[in-house]
Amino acid sequence: MSSLFFAGDKATSEEVRKTLSSHVVDHFDGAFSVQFETDDGGNHVCLYIEVDQPSKPLTPQMRSDLHRSKWLGWRYMLIKVPVGYVKAFFP
Repeated sequence: MSSLFFAGDKATSEEVRKTLSSHVVDHFDGAFSVQFETDDGGNHVCLYIEVDQPSKPLTPQMRSDLHRSKWLGWRYMLIKVPVGYVKAFFP
């Protein structure tokens, strides 16, 4: 059963991509990619950000700027990846 937290209206994927990308540019200097994916919980938006050490936690400032559970009604996931990943997998 899906969570009621994620129920409700969602913005269009184009609007989500545009606003999330704009937000990330204001708070993050590295490479990133906004992707729409699906899993057993349904559709969601993923923000892939390149960091030097993906196993290390984000700084408290980056966590407060980028980490959320929803973005314009969409379930949202922040995924840290090694440098070079975005160019290799999302050309």
